[in-house]
Amino acid sequence: MPEPLGLRTPIIIKALSAGFGVQVDRLTFLSLGEDARSHAYRVEAVGGSTYFLKVRSGADNPPGARVPAYLNRRGVPRVLAPLPGGDDEPFVRVGDFTVMLYPMLDAVPGAQVGLAPEQWRELGGTVKQVHTVAPVAELHQLVDRETFRPTRRELIEDLETLSAAGLADDPVAQDLGDFWRARERTIRWLVHQTDAMGLRRRQASFDMVLCHGDLHTWNVMVDTDDQLWIVDWDEAILAPKERDLMFVIRGIRKDLVQPQNTQFFLEGYGETTIDQHLLAYYRCAWAVQDIAAYAEQVFLTPALSEVTRRAAADGFMDLFEPGNIVDLALDQS
Repeated sequence: MPEPLGLRTPIIIKALSAGFGVQVDRLTFLSLGEDARSHAYRVEAVGGSTYFLKVRSGADNPPGARVPAYLNRRGVPRVLAPLPGGDDEPFVRVGDFTVMLYPMLDAVPGAQVGLAPEQWRELGGTVKQVHTVAPVAELHQLVDRETFRPTRRELIEDLETLSAAGLADDPVAQDLGDFWRARERTIRWLVHQTDAMGLRRRQASFDMVLCHGDLHTWNVMVDTDDQLWIVDWDEAILAPKERDLMFVIRGIRKDLVQPQNTQFFLEGYGETTIDQHLLAYYRCAWAVQDIAAYAEQVFLTPALSEVTRRAAADGFMDLFEPGNIVDLALDQS
């Protein structure tokens, strides 16, 4: 999130002391990610230790904390798990917020540095281990089950109405509204396809596995020893394996994964049958959910600064660039 929301710095510092026993020397906001419900900090503790802090709103049972802790207990490698807080939970609750503390990696996203063939194979092998974790009762309590309806789908009609409102006193909303209306037929087609394919998927039966749910290479970190770490498990879900494989088979942007990367990943993942119809559904669903998420920040979140809302509008428009998710969804459906 480009700007901090909700918790004031003194409250965060108090929570880190009470919940994790960390005495803060310096707390630095990090402008990372695009999730309006989360923001991050670098924590420098008294004594020199450093941590990565994630604050997330509205998470009563946060999969982003519980799932990596669960996988860590079961020996799945390359999963960055949060540190235990109060009552040995992998987080601390502060009002309507969840505070999660992680070791600070000296690492950069794989999307920035690229992954070598062997790293793609290692990623494939790690994801296969995640997918083969037994779906015991505890896991069903940690994550939702796939419903074949993308998040924020219920906002689309209201957002479309707002896009047509013509708010002259709000240049960001006006610009996004103009852009939306120029692509209205494409957006409606994507929503219709997602709804229709989702209905067919709900009427079918699939093997459900634990999925990361957001497995692009911005969420795969490479440390100074060239070791991989899978981070950001907020979208973890029980779903068909294609929920994850979509990100490494053509992906959500053509610059994030190339055909040879897919080959290396699948060598590590192992032989499997891939449902192309599910891949098509997930690509359309991802386009719809991103359209709704960016538009929500512009039209429905007035507390955000103009800079943040403008960044959301730019992110919305970028979805329609050649080779990005809308283009890929149209091509695959």
